[in-house]
Amino acid sequence: MVTLKHVLQLNSLSCIGFGILFAIFPYPISAFLSNDSPAPILILLLLGIGLILHGLHLLWASLQAIPNKALIQYFSAGDFLWVLATAILIVFNIWVTTLHGISTAILVAIVVGLLGLAQIKQAVDIEKPSN
Repeated sequence: MVTLKHVLQLNSLSCIGFGILFAIFPYPISAFLSNDSPAPILILLLLGIGLILHGLHLLWASLQAIPNKALIQYFSAGDFLWVLATAILIVFNIWVTTLHGISTAILVAIVVGLLGLAQIKQAVDIEKPSN
């Protein structure tokens, strides 16, 4: 059975993994996403560091006996903002313009959005009284 703890840990792993990639390989990632309007390297580096810190926060939350509902909403809001930001970048051809960059960004956004939904669902299920 998938628990809130598992979803938070998976989200944490995703954030930390992508954060490390963005922080260590900002140039290749920028080029992978767009040849004609690459993302500024500093933004990718800062995004990487932010993702690592966010991932550590998710990991900490997953270690709590019962994570605070507001904290879960915060994490899910961040996931949904990631999805929205991805859509905006793709629709307006900002920093994500190659076919493989667009495909990868959409795939990542789908996974991130599903993690956000799973967190909300698991948090709601925790609050339901057992019969």
